[in-house]
Amino acid sequence: MKLEIPFMPLLSIALLLAASFALGALPLTRWAVRLLGGKDLRRLGTGNVGVSAAFIHGGKLAGIAAVLAEIARGILPVLAGRFWFPDSPAIALLIPLVAARYAIARGGGVTNAVWGLLVFSPPVALSSGIWGLLVWGLARRWWQKGDRARLFASRCGCLCTPIWVWVWRQSLPEFLAAAGLGVLLAAINLSQGDDMALSKSEKLFSLDDSLDAAICGDKAARLSQLKRANFNVPSGWILLNESGIGHRASGIGDGGNAEELSISDALIENLKSKIQNRMIVRSSAAGEDGDFSSAAGQYQTIGPVSTEAELIDAINRCRQSYWTSEAVAYRRERQLPDTQMAVLIQPYIEGKVAGVMFSRNPLDGGYQIIIEALPGGAESVVGGQVTPVHLEVDFTGSETLEQNLSEIEISSIIDKKIIAELVKQAQAIEAFFHGIPQDIEWSWDGEKVWILQSRPITNLQPFWTRTIAAEVIPGAIRPLTWSINRPLTCGVWGEIFRVVLGEKAAHLNFNETATLLGSHAYFNATLLGEIFRMMGLPEQGLEFLLRGQKMGKPPLGKILPSLPGLWRLVRRERALNAEFKGDRTSIFLPAIESLEKSEKEEGRRKREEGRGKNEEGILIPNAQFPMPNAQFPIPHAQCPMPHAQLPMPNYQDLRKLLDKSEQIQEWLKPITYYNIIGPIGLAIRKAIFRVPDEWLDNENAPEIASVRALQQLADKLREAAISESEETISTAQLTRVFAESSGLQAEFSQWLDSYGYLSEVGTDIAVATWREQPEVYQKLLVNMALKSAVTNSAEKGKLSLTFWQKWRLDKCRERAIVKNEISEIYARLLADLRWTFLAIEACGLEMQVFQEPGDIFYLEFGEIQQWIRSGASVSFQETIALRRDRLLADRDRPIPPVVYGNLLPNSQKRSIELAESATNIMQGIPASIGCVEGFVKICRTANTDLGESAIAVVPYTDAGWAPLLLGATAIIAEVGGQLSHGAIIAREYKIPAVMNIAEATTRLRDGQKVRVDGYLGTVELLE
Repeated sequence: MKLEIPFMPLLSIALLLAASFALGALPLTRWAVRLLGGKDLRRLGTGNVGVSAAFIHGGKLAGIAAVLAEIARGILPVLAGRFWFPDSPAIALLIPLVAARYAIARGGGVTNAVWGLLVFSPPVALSSGIWGLLVWGLARRWWQKGDRARLFASRCGCLCTPIWVWVWRQSLPEFLAAAGLGVLLAAINLSQGDDMALSKSEKLFSLDDSLDAAICGDKAARLSQLKRANFNVPSGWILLNESGIGHRASGIGDGGNAEELSISDALIENLKSKIQNRMIVRSSAAGEDGDFSSAAGQYQTIGPVSTEAELIDAINRCRQSYWTSEAVAYRRERQLPDTQMAVLIQPYIEGKVAGVMFSRNPLDGGYQIIIEALPGGAESVVGGQVTPVHLEVDFTGSETLEQNLSEIEISSIIDKKIIAELVKQAQAIEAFFHGIPQDIEWSWDGEKVWILQSRPITNLQPFWTRTIAAEVIPGAIRPLTWSINRPLTCGVWGEIFRVVLGEKAAHLNFNETATLLGSHAYFNATLLGEIFRMMGLPEQGLEFLLRGQKMGKPPLGKILPSLPGLWRLVRRERALNAEFKGDRTSIFLPAIESLEKSEKEEGRRKREEGRGKNEEGILIPNAQFPMPNAQFPIPHAQCPMPHAQLPMPNYQDLRKLLDKSEQIQEWLKPITYYNIIGPIGLAIRKAIFRVPDEWLDNENAPEIASVRALQQLADKLREAAISESEETISTAQLTRVFAESSGLQAEFSQWLDSYGYLSEVGTDIAVATWREQPEVYQKLLVNMALKSAVTNSAEKGKLSLTFWQKWRLDKCRERAIVKNEISEIYARLLADLRWTFLAIEACGLEMQVFQEPGDIFYLEFGEIQQWIRSGASVSFQETIALRRDRLLADRDRPIPPVVYGNLLPNSQKRSIELAESATNIMQGIPASIGCVEGFVKICRTANTDLGESAIAVVPYTDAGWAPLLLGATAIIAEVGGQLSHGAIIAREYKIPAVMNIAEATTRLRDGQKVRVDGYLGTVELLE
């Protein structure tokens, strides 16, 4: 019996060791993958039958089953050892299990060891894991390669385990067992292949997958997007090459002698099983076919290939082309980093006709689809050695495709059906890529058109959009206005985006935010699109800029990195009311008071000198608008009549005026910031709290207040005329009553004094203010009095709102009031800036620097500064004449909503009958409900005489248009939305209105009968 006592524990230990070895030898992972994935791991990848291989080759379900099986296998021996021998080092049982897993089951045993160690001692397992993560982080910083760092960290974690066992357990047997297990795991790790690394370097991604352009290249990524969107794209598989790229740098310029990369037989077999017929091997490098670089012709495309040997050779030749001296020089010139070359393998399309097409004219972005074709494969067209058939299909109007094709001389190699399909595909692909013009490679195999490649037309960069600019500064713009507005606008937007993006905005040039094309303002959609992407906004952001589509909701994962910057912007927006009130008191009101004081002193000085007086001793504000029969005074005028017999002004006076203009521009900088942030903040608040426009009272808005005040004066004039005669009043009678009433004249003068800073375009200092043309607004006053009084929305205050609705309204009301106060100060400062330039111009007219009023607005501010500061004798006549002619030509030409590149496309004027022959209905943005039939009156300026019951068609609707719009039965505007000035006025006075009807002033004609539906946002042609 004494001999049997030690024998039984030894026997039990031996049995446990044997059982652990037998348990490790069971091919559990291989069974799980075979059962759930239908694959044999021994024949795939590295041949390693491990958990990572199960996920990579067997799929998610097989991988999860393998993980659970290996967890159970690792835990079971440790629990058994603790149960039979509580005081023994149960961790030792993992050694035979791991050894059997490697020797027989062909696994690594890491999963078994980790979970067994966790059951044995959680502190030891956690300490080893944390240590491994720290080592991994440091290794990644050192090697910059994820796989190498990951493997090094894994081995360090294994080898450090005995140290943590000693720290936490302080048991020599357990330390020795842990040391043996650690050494065994590290040795196995060194000897086994790495399926995870192999999956990255030789995994076959499919074009049916969502591909990352940074990994698979832009070419494959774009084709993947098209294929998943059901375009006719051939199937394809992408072979990555993470390993084997970097060491090629030493072989630059000698690509033919560079060593070939090894490609596994399993990979080739896999490719051959997917593509039964001939194949084509194409490059798909990072940066190739990108937004700003095409890399056309830099890398090799090889095909067709048939045999395995040809396929291996083609893959290697394609990879080696990444390191030719020409390709490297191209990347250096374009400042593209050396990254990696993915290889795209596709079935070879046996094309009967093939070629390339551009979704827009690649020269100027015009409305022509360019198609080039040759018999055979597309490479013959791309190669440039044969002249292809060249076709241009104009899609300027909405004419049917058959009408367009009937004018094209069709070649014998391509018929109209194919062209029709190509045009359809080109337009659909451009629309799919958010309106970005595309360079498309295609092939027709006798049955269908295949899309082989699509990339942006790189020379049509950047994209310029009128989507926002048309509302901010509409119409044709003179150089002086632009030279002042551009730095103000770009500077403010740059400041806003720097707040949000922080250091990420360092490389952005915000001076390129806006430009003039055809004398019209455009915003840089390419720059704004890049900013949108950096902020995590959806891809529809670019489509909003280029095509006017609605913005989608940003995915939370992409916007999270920008949350700190957005929060900084939100904090600024929330503090805007308080900051503006402070600046209003300390900066803006004193500035306006000082300008008014300076204006009065200047007027007093000129009266004392006897300069610039009319019969009554009243100064005329601008000689461009003389009023010989004026019957009421115009207060605060400052500009002398240019032809008065006066002493020649000196440069000291001009420098004072120049200093004044520079000071006003300094005041404009902060108010421009408020003028941009204020409306954005209000729009966001209205969207968040769901406050409709009808709830907000815009009584303090200059455009509303001025119209209401003028309407009240018109009502008084009407009452005075009716009191004299009970008969129907006439224009002549109203004019006479006004001329005889000093009280009405005084009230009108007061109205003009209060709102005379407004103009047709508040942001354009070249446009005359109301104060400068009182006869126009006297006529409008008479016209308003002639009509019945319009019931305005004063009853808004009687809106019955619930407590919840009132709470929501309170969140927006104060911001709306502040926004209107900002608009008033902004408009006042711009008006004073205009009047200052008119004073400079008046001096220039006397000095014969200018020839006629308005000349100064054809100069840039820098040119005016140089002239006055230098004091030299100058002549601007030739420059002004050229710029005036250009502006006149640009004013009436059709202005495209989007310009691709820096050149306006050549365009021809189109009549509305052709442009809308299909439906006779134009779709815009509904702005004010109501449906009206009537006759069109084209109004290019606010001075246009509408006549009776006319539908006003206007290019834009700034605050200065308000009096004119009141006389219209309906409003059609080329630009603007539901929050534009015209829309607000229309809703206020119940006038049907439709905004955003492109080129309405050129497509419609005077006297044309139309139906305007302000609810549907449509304009229907009735003749």
